[in-house]
Amino acid sequence: MRGSVVGALILKDLRMWREAIVLSILGGVIALAVVQLANEVSVVVGSVCFFIALILVGTMIPLAGIVNERKNKNLAFVMSLPVSSIQYTTSKLLSSTGIYLIPWMALVAAGLLIIQVRGFPHGLIPLALILELLPFIGFAIITAAALMGESEGWGILANVVVQCSYGLTWFFISRVPEVMKYNNSPVIVWSPTDLRILGTEVAIIPLLLVLTYFVLSRKRDFI
Repeated sequence: MRGSVVGALILKDLRMWREAIVLSILGGVIALAVVQLANEVSVVVGSVCFFIALILVGTMIPLAGIVNERKNKNLAFVMSLPVSSIQYTTSKLLSSTGIYLIPWMALVAAGLLIIQVRGFPHGLIPLALILELLPFIGFAIITAAALMGESEGWGILANVVVQCSYGLTWFFISRVPEVMKYNNSPVIVWSPTDLRILGTEVAIIPLLLVLTYFVLSRKRDFI
């Protein structure tokens, strides 16, 4: 019974986000098509639009799917059903993360494929992965704030902080010599710094989600 309730809630969210998933993937693919024009302006514009697609859907899912659910009193209706707080928490974390994983994985795979087959230096792949994981961390931060916060303000604050941090983070990453050193290499070179940054990013995402689950599992009032 518990599994069926969680599954039903996940399917509800998935149906609600079908169009957004398709549009975000389509937007990212169009951006990558622009990148393939292979001049300086197209590469910059296409790359920026590619990351906008990753960032936008990662922002919309927690803000529209979690914050607005509380704001529009939909959460009160859901919790009036035979749904426990643990079931609600589980469904929201699984559905939100799963929904974001679909466009994120599709666009990351497409981006790496473009580098592999369109003549771009393969040395760009470590940097690309480092940058592509940043929107996933941003998604996890906003999701955690939206679920753990008691008001709309926490989700909005997390969103503002995350959006402002992208430019600074990209700037500091671009100033790390070992990250930028092999960008023009015809083969992939994984420097120790690349691996440390990637390992940290990969660890942060589940840590935030598990921490969110732990905090919410101790709450009894979600309304």
